[in-house]
This record gives sequence, C-alpha cells and structure tokens, in this order.
Amino acid sequence: MNKISKLILLSISFSLIPYHISAQQESGCFMLDSNGNPRDLGHLCGESNFKSRTQSITNPRQVAPNNSEPDVFVVPIKRREGGTPVIEVKFNDRYVFEMLVDTGATWTVITNQMAKTLKVKPQQSLTFQTPSSSSVEFDIAQVPSVATGGMVSEDLYIAIAPSLEIGLLGQNFYQMYDITIKYGVIEFRPR
Repeated sequence: MNKISKLILLSISFSLIPYHISAQQESGCFMLDSNGNPRDLGHLCGESNFKSRTQSITNPRQVAPNNSEPDVFVVPIKRREGGTPVIEVKFNDRYVFEMLVDTGATWTVITNQMAKTLKVKPQQSLTFQTPSSSSVEFDIAQVPSVATGGMVSEDLYIAIAPSLEIGLLGQNFYQMYDITIKYGVIEFRPR
C-alpha cells in the first residue's frame, strides 16, 4: 500500500460543505470583548494571573520562521462566500491564491486553474465520499509548500477538484492548530 493510499485510509470523509465551529475556550475568569478576545476578570472572581491554555508545540510538518512558533497565527479574512471565510494562501513560496477555510474538508483542494499555474503533476486519482453520499474523483498531487499567516506546511498532498471555482484550505494543512474564526481574522493556535 503506497503512502497516498495510507493517507486516504486515515481520511474518513471529504466535505465541500463548510461546518460551523465554536471559539476556543480559555481557562480562568474572563469575558470575551467585541472582537472575541478574552479579557481577564480575575479581580472579580478572586483569581489572578489569567493565562491561556494554549502552548507552543513543534510539528515536524509545520515550519515557523526562525524555528520559533508564536502563540497565535493571525490571518486576515478577505471576504466571505456563503459565510465561509476566504483568505490568501501562498504556494511554493511564489503564487498567492484566495482559498476558502473549510473546516469540514479533510484535504486541501485546489482548482484546475491553480494546478496549471503551479504546474503540479497528478500522481494518482482517488475517490472521495462527500457528506451527500456522492462519490467524487480527484487527482492527487504534492506541492513543495503551502503558507498563510506565518504557518508553512511542506510537501503537502493536495487534491485537484474537477469543478471548483475556488480552492479549499483543508485540515491536512492546519491539523495541528485550534482555530478561532472572528469577524475579520482567523486565529490559529498551536496545540
């Protein structure tokens, strides 16, 4: 069994439908301000030193500049399509594309036009099951790098969609991060 087939076995489903997610909860006595940021209320609760539960980790597939990973990566939302955030994502340290942040997509999916621009060569085709129980066949390829907001994933396997108009940034890119979607930004916190 080859490496791609093993990855597919780990992948339970592939979704083109965005899912709603809840904001990450912090420990301690706090409230969220109008931007969704936690504010310490320890003085009211008899607690002090409000601290986030988030912590830095090292993920071998994720590379941060200067080998030091910040507590949070903040990526601006350019716009929304059907309520789903659209952000800019850089491929191969050169090409920037707008992509949907699809929290329900197991894999990162690019369009045919993106594949042509990136000159990716499909390595094989795989069939994915969608939530609507329909089967969709995608070509699978590997790209040297995918980056956004300071996060970088190297040698990432991607699927090439036969009919999408915009790419989907999927879980295989941000699987080591907790995500908070705010009004104008998305925050990625290392687990």
